[in-house]
Amino acid sequence: MRGAQSLVLDNKIEKAFQMEQVTCQLRTVSEIIHEHDVQQIDLLKVDVERSELNVLLGIEEQDWQKIKQVVMEVYNLDGRVEKVTALLKEHGLNEITVEQEPFLKGYENFNLYALRQKS
Repeated sequence: MRGAQSLVLDNKIEKAFQMEQVTCQLRTVSEIIHEHDVQQIDLLKVDVERSELNVLLGIEEQDWQKIKQVVMEVYNLDGRVEKVTALLKEHGLNEITVEQEPFLKGYENFNLYALRQKS
């Protein structure tokens, strides 16, 4: 026989994992930069659940120099950490650190930090 606490917990878990489909407009980083006439981005934080490479690919060539630092969660699917690292280096963000939380060992989640060195 299950207790009342267990039933309450099951109910809360069920509600927490209910899904709802939402339609939204997607825009690239460069579209936002141009729309708001952004001259510099001190920190670009990316946490988009497996679409991080797509976000970076949406940055136009002339906008990369505006980005001074990037912090992102990267899922290492199909060598994505290496692809993201190479793309960031190609665009001048050359001080890159990739870390994984100890409790995530064995999973594909990594944190990546990139910094553009001042010239």
